[in-house]
Amino acid sequence: MRKKLGLSGKLVLMILFSALASAVFLVGMQVVLNKALWLYFDQPETQQKAVEKQVQELQSYIDRRGLSSRDIDKLDDWSVRNGSTMFIIYDRSRMLYSSYPLVAPVYEGRENVTETVPAERWLPMYSLTFSDKEATAMFYYNGVDAYYGKGCEILLLVSFALFPLFFFLSSRKIIRYILLLSGEIQAMEGGDLDHAITIQGDDELALLATSLDGLRLTLRQQQAEEAQAAAKVKSLITEMSHDLRTPLTAISGAASVLLSSEEIASSERSASLVRDIKSDADSLSAMVENLLSITKIRDGVMPLNKQEEMLEEVAGDALLTMRRRFPDCPIALELSDDILYLPMEPMLIKQVIVNLLENAVRHSGDTQHI
Repeated sequence: MRKKLGLSGKLVLMILFSALASAVFLVGMQVVLNKALWLYFDQPETQQKAVEKQVQELQSYIDRRGLSSRDIDKLDDWSVRNGSTMFIIYDRSRMLYSSYPLVAPVYEGRENVTETVPAERWLPMYSLTFSDKEATAMFYYNGVDAYYGKGCEILLLVSFALFPLFFFLSSRKIIRYILLLSGEIQAMEGGDLDHAITIQGDDELALLATSLDGLRLTLRQQQAEEAQAAAKVKSLITEMSHDLRTPLTAISGAASVLLSSEEIASSERSASLVRDIKSDADSLSAMVENLLSITKIRDGVMPLNKQEEMLEEVAGDALLTMRRRFPDCPIALELSDDILYLPMEPMLIKQVIVNLLENAVRHSGDTQHI
């Protein structure tokens, strides 16, 4: 069975491919460069211009140093620095100097032996002026060698620069897949759990995508279960609220009827008790309505029916409720003399004040003064 190639193996292959592509480019361009240089310098006009330039540079070198024909050996420095230029200098038919390694020069005055040079004219003759005499010289300029080395250095730098480009081109598929996964993960973070995670290949990225898709399915199932549970809770609250609303409305209506009767109105004690019953029934009805409003929450926000109410009245209602619940505990509220009208949900604010006072009564060490 063929072994699956993992992500690390693919990266190694991409590196090898990039290195091989860079090497092929370097070798191919070296061949092209060599052919192009040979074609260029094979032109007679080109070769002649190049040789004339070298003659001028050599003459400038001789002039700057004031060389004579007896200092001919000092041309070695220029010959070494200009290795692509081969030349032979003659004094008439006697050779004074040769940069060509196959021709041994015989310097005047060094030995009593002279060597004559054949008279074939395979290259044009040029004149060189020394401080003591003029000489003739044959030149040959190897432009291919002169530029090929520099060209190869430039091509080597270019091949190194192309390596990351080849690596990028070979890894485009992986990069596109990573970007695709990144976009799908961001969609999951935004709450889109219906779009499946794309699974490509069989490497580590594919395993990661499989795990992410499993996580997506789990989250979607949890959301569905939470939505079902929330719907059941809302349904239960709605049913309970309707079941409680009917008897509370009946109690409040009966209390109103009793308060209008002469028998109850004639007894202050009975009227106070009936009013308390009606107030508590109205408070419970308001609480049931608040409980029912929980089912209307959307995105964590509970809709409120705010209206301008006087804070002193709401606080006073809360104080009356506390006094009925704790008749033995004297409770008083000190409010500002300024009348404050604030946008509020009166029943909710009243419930908040009552809860605060109840906690104070139950957790206070001294219940005589609150």
